[in-house]
Amino acid sequence: MSSTSFLTRPSPTITRVETILVDVPLKQRTITDSQSSVASVEFVQVKVETDAGVIGWGFNWNYTKGLKAVQVMIDEAYAPAIVGRPALDRHALMQAMNATTHFIGRVGVARVGLCAVNLALWDIQLKLEQQPLWRHLGPCKDRVRAYNTDGGWLSWSIDELVADMQRIIDRGFDSVKMKLGRPDPREDFERVRAVRRAIGDRVNLMVDVNTVWDLKTAVTWGRRLEEFDISWLEEPMHPFDVAAHAELARELDVPIAVGETIYTLHDFRDYIDRRAVDIVQADVTKLSGIEEWLDVAALARAHGLTVIPHTNVQQNVHVQLAAATPNAPLVECCYESIHDIWEDPVRVEGGWYTLPEAPGVGGKLTDTVLAEYRIG
Repeated sequence: MSSTSFLTRPSPTITRVETILVDVPLKQRTITDSQSSVASVEFVQVKVETDAGVIGWGFNWNYTKGLKAVQVMIDEAYAPAIVGRPALDRHALMQAMNATTHFIGRVGVARVGLCAVNLALWDIQLKLEQQPLWRHLGPCKDRVRAYNTDGGWLSWSIDELVADMQRIIDRGFDSVKMKLGRPDPREDFERVRAVRRAIGDRVNLMVDVNTVWDLKTAVTWGRRLEEFDISWLEEPMHPFDVAAHAELARELDVPIAVGETIYTLHDFRDYIDRRAVDIVQADVTKLSGIEEWLDVAALARAHGLTVIPHTNVQQNVHVQLAAATPNAPLVECCYESIHDIWEDPVRVEGGWYTLPEAPGVGGKLTDTVLAEYRIG
C-alpha cells in the first residue's frame, strides 16, 4: 500500500477492545534481584478491532502480580473512551483515555494500561501502512547492539555468576550486567570483583541495585566499585528521589543510570535538569507509549545523554525504537527463555539484534500462549 493511498483513506473505526490476562512461567530456574523473586511473568494482551478488519495488538507486563488492576482499567475506563472513534486519531484517543484517570492517578497502573492501548493503536496504523515500526520512524542503523543481563542474577553463587557471564560472552556479547543489593554490600563488592577478574578488561560490565540502597550506601560502595571500570550504576536508590541521585552523581565518576521505574516525560526532565542521570533507561511500557518514549529520547539527545532502554521482556518494540534513535546504541537482552512466546520475535545474532520485517509493532503473544496460560 502506498503512503498516498494510506493518507487519503478514511480512518477505520474502533469497534471493540478486548483484554486477555496471562501468566507465563519462565523456562529456567527462578531469578532474583534485590526486590523480587521471579518464576513467571504476567502479561495483559490488548486487542483493538476495527470496522476495516484490521486488528491492533498491544501489551504490557509485570514480573510480580497485579496486572488484573490494569486489565480492569482498560476494560472499564479506556475502552469506553475510544470505542466508536477513528483508530488513527491516536493523539485524541490518548487524551480521551488520559482524562479518565485524572483523579485516580497518572502513573503506575494508569500509565501501564495507557501504553498497552497505545501500542495497539500504533499496530493498526503500521499494518495499514504495511511497515514495521522502525521503517515508519526512519532508521539510523540496520541492527542494534545488545547487552545481556540473563547471567547476573542475585541468587546465583559466585561460581554460577562467573560461568554464566563467560557463557554469554562466548555467544558474542561484549557487554553484561549483574545484580547488586545483597543485605551486606561487601558481598556485592566481592561478586563484582570476581566477575571482572573472570571476564577481563575488554568486556563492558554494568551493575544494577534495583533501588534498595540509601544515599550513604550508594556513595560509599559506588566509589569502591569504580576500581572495576563499571559502565554504569543502575537504579541505586528510590526512583522518585531526584535530589539524592543528583548528589550521588556529583560524588561519583561512574555513570548513573535510571528509568525503568520512571513514568513520565516530566520526571525525566527533572532528572536531566538536575544532572542526576547519565544513562536514560526509558521504558516504553512504563511511559504512556511510543510518543512519550520518543519525547524522552529527544530530550536526552538535546542534553547530550545516551538512551539505553530498560528491557520489557518483549524486546521487539525497544529494538525498533533504538534503530530509529541516534543516541540509543544498546538494548537490553533478558528473559531469553521466553522469547518464543511472541509472534515474530526479534533475535540476537552474535551480540546484535536483527530488525523485524513484519508490519506492525510486534506485540502479539502466540495463540498457544494466550490459550495455555490465560488467567483472566
